[in-house]
Formats: sequence, C-alpha cells, structure tokens
Amino acid sequence: MAEGLVFELVKEVLDKLGSALWNEIGLLRSFKDDVKDLERKLLKIQAVLLDAEERSNAEKENHALRIWLSELKGAAYDIDDLLDEIRTQAVLRKQQRQMRNQNQLARKVCDQFLSCANPIHLKSKFKMAHRMKALREKIDNIAKQRDAFGLVEAGPRRQAEFKRPETFSLVDEKKIVGRDGDKEKIVKLLLESNGDHDVSVIPIVGLGGLGKTTIAQLAFNDGRVTGQQRFDLRVWVCVSTDFDIKTIAKPVISAAGENCALDNSDAVASCLVRIFSQKRFLLVLDDVWNEDQEKWENLKVLFKEGKKGSKILVTTRSKKVAEIMKTVEPHRVKGLSDDDCWTLFKRRAFEEGEENDYPSLVEIGKQIVKKCGGVPLAANALGNAVGFEAVLCLLLHIPKDYTIKKDDLIRQWIALGFISSHETWTSMEDIGDEYFKDLLWMSFLQDMRETEGYVTCRMHDLVHDLAQSVAKEEVAVIGAEESARIPEEITLFVVGKQDRVEHCASISELEHLKLVDELWIKGLENVTSPVDAKAANLIEKNLRSLKLDWNVLSAEEGTDSTVLPAEEIETVLENLQPHQKLSKLEIEGYGGGKFPSWMMNRIGSCLPNLVEIKLDNIPVCSSLAPLGQLPFLEQLYMENMPAVTNLGGVGKFPALTSLDLCSMPMLREWVTVMTVDDEEGRRERVPLFPCLAKLILYECPQFSPEPCLPASVEYLVISGTSSENLSLILERASPLDGGDAAVSLQPPPNKVLQYLIIYECQQLTCLPESLRGLTSLQRLDIWGCHDLERIEDWLGELSDLQSLSISKCRSLRYLPARKMAALQKLHIWNCPLLFDADGQFVDTSVDHIKEVYVNGR
Repeated sequence: MAEGLVFELVKEVLDKLGSALWNEIGLLRSFKDDVKDLERKLLKIQAVLLDAEERSNAEKENHALRIWLSELKGAAYDIDDLLDEIRTQAVLRKQQRQMRNQNQLARKVCDQFLSCANPIHLKSKFKMAHRMKALREKIDNIAKQRDAFGLVEAGPRRQAEFKRPETFSLVDEKKIVGRDGDKEKIVKLLLESNGDHDVSVIPIVGLGGLGKTTIAQLAFNDGRVTGQQRFDLRVWVCVSTDFDIKTIAKPVISAAGENCALDNSDAVASCLVRIFSQKRFLLVLDDVWNEDQEKWENLKVLFKEGKKGSKILVTTRSKKVAEIMKTVEPHRVKGLSDDDCWTLFKRRAFEEGEENDYPSLVEIGKQIVKKCGGVPLAANALGNAVGFEAVLCLLLHIPKDYTIKKDDLIRQWIALGFISSHETWTSMEDIGDEYFKDLLWMSFLQDMRETEGYVTCRMHDLVHDLAQSVAKEEVAVIGAEESARIPEEITLFVVGKQDRVEHCASISELEHLKLVDELWIKGLENVTSPVDAKAANLIEKNLRSLKLDWNVLSAEEGTDSTVLPAEEIETVLENLQPHQKLSKLEIEGYGGGKFPSWMMNRIGSCLPNLVEIKLDNIPVCSSLAPLGQLPFLEQLYMENMPAVTNLGGVGKFPALTSLDLCSMPMLREWVTVMTVDDEEGRRERVPLFPCLAKLILYECPQFSPEPCLPASVEYLVISGTSSENLSLILERASPLDGGDAAVSLQPPPNKVLQYLIIYECQQLTCLPESLRGLTSLQRLDIWGCHDLERIEDWLGELSDLQSLSISKCRSLRYLPARKMAALQKLHIWNCPLLFDADGQFVDTSVDHIKEVYVNGR
C-alpha cells in the first residue's frame, strides 16, 4: 500500500466532515450527531495512520495490518460517497424550493414533493440514515482495532515526512514568467509605511501551484528591499504544518548570529523578543496552514517590539489564515495567461528552438496548456512530461474514449516493464498506485469513478494525442481515420474498431515489421477475420515475450465491438503462433473452446523455450495444453478458467517452481506422481513437479493433489475450500513412503513446507489433524475461518513454528494451553470470543512470546 495514501484519503474525508459548508445544508443537520461521531473517531484513527502505513510497507507479511488499512480505506470511500450523495440531495431540494417560489403551479408541485409526508423523500432519508448508522458501526469497529497493532501517534517529525519540500529564499528570476506585476505590488507594500501598526502582516493567498512562494521570493530578493537602509534583518521561514515557536526560531536565530538553546520554549521566546526588539525586520512565513487564531496571537507577541516599518510576509492557500493574520488586505494570486503558460510549457518540453521541428506537438501542447487553468506548476509538470517519454508511455497504449480499470492499468504498466521496485519494502503495485495518483493530479487521467469495487478512468483526448506524438516509436494504436507508418520498435499494438472508421488498419499491419523482444497485442476482439491474424506472421517474429489480449468486457459494457463466432476465434489464435524462441506467453480473455494445435499437440517442439505462462479469463476451454512437456517452464499462473477439471498427467513439469491456481471451481484432480515401467518391466513411481516451491490455491474448492503434494513445496496458500478438502490436501502434504502404493497409517512428516496460509475455509471448526505432520512449519496464518472454534494443544508440537497470525475467526474460543516454545510472534485480530467482557485478552499461555499483537473486537 503506497505510503500516505490512506492517510490522505482520511484527511480528505475529515476536511469534508469539518467543512463549514455542511452547516448550511439542512439535510445534513439531520445527521449532525452522526457526523460529529464519525469525525471524532476518524481523527483518532488518523493519528496513527502514518505509522500504520509505514509498517504496512516495511512488514509485508503483517497481513492483519494490511487488512485493517484496506477496510479503513473502503470505509473512507463509503463515507465520502454518502456525503456527496447528501450534498447532491440537498442541492436538488434547494433548486426545487426555488422553482416552487417562481409560480403558483410550481409551488403546488414542489409542496407535494417536499412535504415531510412524501414517501419518496422519507424513503430516501431513511436509506441515508441506515447507511450512516452502518458506517458509524464500521468505523467504530475499525477504531477499536487500532490499538491491537501497537501503532505510534504521529508527532511533528512523522508529519514532516509527508509535507511539501522545504522552500528557500533564493530564486532564479530568469526562469520566472508573468509575475512582474505581482512582485511590484508586494514590493510596494513592503516599502510603504505601516499606518497604525508597528509590524505589518501582508498575506499572499491563492491555490496550490499558482506561484505564491515565487512571488514572495522575488519580492524578498528585490534590490529595493535588500538595500542596507531598508531592513535590519531579513529571515525566510518555511513553516508548512509546523506552526510553532521552535520552527520559526531556528532560522531567525541563525540569521541574527545568536546562540540559543532550542529545548526550552521560554528561553527561545526571550531570545526572539531580544532579536526583533528595536529592529526593522522582514520575516517571510512561507506555506502557512495554521487556522488556530490563538496560536497566532501567542506568536505575534514575539514581534511587537520590532521597529515601525517591520513586515511579515505570509504565503498561504487558506483564506482563513489570511483573515486571521492580516493587517492589510491580502494579495490574491491569479492564474497566468495562456501565453505565459505556453512559455513555461515550451521551456520544459523543448530545447531552445527545438519546437520548430515538432509542429504537431506544438499544436497539441498549446491546446493542453489551455487546460492548465493558469497554474504554473501544472504547465511545468506537463512540459516535463513531454521531456520524459517514460511518463507518456504509461498512457499511450490506452485507446481514445476507452474506459480502463485502475488495477488493470497498473498490471499493464508492470507487464510492460514501466515499473520496477528498487526499494526493498515497496511493491510494484504500490508504486503503480502512486503513478496513477500523479497522473490524475496532472489531469492526464480523468473521469475517475468507483463502481462495483473497481476504480475506472479515461484519458483526455488531448493527452492521448500528446502521448502518441511524443512516444510514437514505442506504441501503435490502430484505429485512426488513416493508417500510419508503424514503427519497427513497438511493444504494444492495440487493434482498433472498424466501426465508423473507413480506413482503420488491422492486425495484418504487423506483417512486414521486424518485431523483436516483446509484444502485447490488445483488442483482439476487434479482429474481423482469421486471415488478418495469419497475415501478422508472428511465427517469424523473433519475440521473447508475447501477450494476446481479448477484452471480454467489451460486449458486457455494451460497446459495438465486432465479435467473431467461437470457431473463428479459435482460428485467430491458431494463426497467431509465435516464434520458437518465445520465453513468456500470456493469453487473456480468449473465448474459444479449445487451445490451438501449437499448444496442444506440438507445444514441446513449437515453444520449447517457454519459462513463464499466464492464462487468465478463459471461460470455455476445458482441456489444458500438455504444459508439463516444457523443459524450462518455471512459472505457471491460471485464473478464471471455470471449465478446467484436471491438471497434470502429461509431462513432468521438470523446472516449475511457482504455480498459481485462482478461481477454478471445477478443478478436481492434480496428478503429481506418474507410474512407469523401468527397463526390467517393474512398476516405478516418478514424481512430477520436482522443483515446485510455491503453490497458491485460491477458490479451487474441489481441488486436491493425487496422490500427494509435491515434496518440494515450501510456501502453500489454501483459500476458499471446505474443511474436508483442506484436511485432505494437508494429509497429502506428507510424502509417499518409498515405492509402496499402500497408504501408511502414520505418513512420514513433511520436512520442507515452511509457510502455510489458510484463508476463508468455511465449516472449519478445528485445525485438521493432518497439520501435525508439517514438522518444518515456521509460519502459520489463518484468516476469515468464521467457524473455527479452537486451536488444539498439539500445535505446540511444531517445534519450528515461529509466527502465528489469526484474523477474523469470530467463533474462536480456545488457544493451545500448552506453550508453543519456539513461537516469537503472535498476531490476533478480530477474534472477539478470545476476550473477556471488558475486552481484555487474558490468555497467560502467551506471556513468553516476544511480539504479541491483539485486539478485542
């Protein structure tokens, strides 16, 4: 989870809850107590969020904390949605009241609609009240859980990690555009007398990114201000969220050449009074957020002895801050003109004079600049993006007017190699989430919505054109009114629709390209003829990685995409046979009923170098290709393949190390041992999957290995299966005894499996006895097993078990009475029956454990 993401989301919700605007909305006053309760609990949670998100990044296996953050994030989105809905309802009612007052006929209609007895109004309000109550309960539970993780409330140091970078007084005036008028007004205010005030406070107020700090820097360094006779002392302080005496004192004391210990507030205050006393000073307080008038009044006392003509220049986004601190009217910063924004954009995007070489890019850039709203920061950011093709490569594979899911977009960035994690504790998904937020902020992405648990967005048409113009050598999106020359180096080819476009090029455009390394073909649902797929001639392209992608959602979303019959879809895939050197193959959204011959009958000879295969969202195919024949296959991922019933039996999978099976409800049989005749005609068992180390079984409720789990598995996840099937899988985790086919009453222990996760296995009342055989187990996580009632004493027999995590087991009453000697970490979360009536965890058998995190509800 990206550091600070949930913190910022909760902060945004708190800002809405505390906004004065809500006091003007009568409908919300009906929920006044609920809103105050939500605000109070969210403030309590927010205090520890920075620590929670840092630890979530640093402790990747702390699943309970990550679940807690995920639930909080979901609740915050729900609150935000409800507040928006309440506000919308209030605005509609206000409009209806206005209409009612316009004429008698409208008055009658609106009186009926707005009557308190109106069943529609009552039903809507009742639903809102019901949702508000549910959200209060949800937040209440989340708030109670926060203490279970030993989180630290964020002090000034931690908050500073998320504030904007520190500013300085220095500025390069040559790079500043369009702010001469603002500078002159501020300099004039700095030079004029203070009237009735000894110390004058001049606020500069405006939206973020408009250039408030820049204007203050220009005035601070103006020759008329820096003259020796004007100010005895000039000090620049970057305040941000740290509005206190020590933040201000340090740069002031340094500028004055004084020495003063900063650990005593009284001594610091006396020192500041002495420094400012009888001096005409200029103090800049940059980026002030404090809206507490009492804090300002306490600080203002320190400046009152300054000589007449002293000035305090304040920059802030908050009109309230400006009103609290001002002695003169605030200077309100406005946006730059389009011409000035274009100058900034051009400087960042091009070398001097280079724009003449890119007339189409200039035209697009000027249109984009008009969308900047006069904000210099936005113009600079957009111009910078042109200079970094990698930024635009994140976007240029999205077709025009195409709605895409955020999660899919991030996965695509990872697949295309745009994201790599160099930080030990930062996942690529979290980095992608940060990229997504940045692109939203720059307005590259727009129309963000959340429906049915998915966040979707679109790319602005102008940004699409900019991306295509800047990075056209990387990606071709075929779907324009005229075909364009496709570069040899493309890595992503998006097949365009041929509806309403007369000259839309097809996949056959790939025929004459010398493609190398990797290629992702997206939009295969738009292929209108298998002949075009054959013409692409992929078998002759020296590709290392290939992804073939059908957007199966297109029909469900009501688009006009051409959809071929199943037989022709099968022929399309048959005709897309890749080069023999391919090492990575992904097939997603394929709607055919069978795999092509180059996968079924000839995979060993057609694709002998495959190392990684991913098959996803293939609803009809029931028979898998004989993937076990591939000598170098190391990773196999299969998801959403509901028709597949068995796995293995053909080939040994000699190099496979990682196997993910997700959402395959009909998958039953997994053959892991093959019986063959040796040279002397004797029957011999040959283990399959000899190198498999990681196995994930997610929502495969009927799946079990036959006759046993591969002996090499070290990491095992079992989710969404019955207690009987769980017991069977763990029983078969013990290796077979020699070559005897008979099943031993005491199977030999598994000395390899180290990490086991049991997730959402319903009707599991106690742990399977077969788990006792996992003698090398070091970590055991149990989540969401709501029927689990007890953890048996024999768990203490697992002498290597160092970490035990139990989450959301609402029926769990008993932990092992016997001490688990090797256990070093115990995490218990949301297991209410393990606590007494006061919510206290009283089990003394865990006193010896080094790290224990528990919560009561």
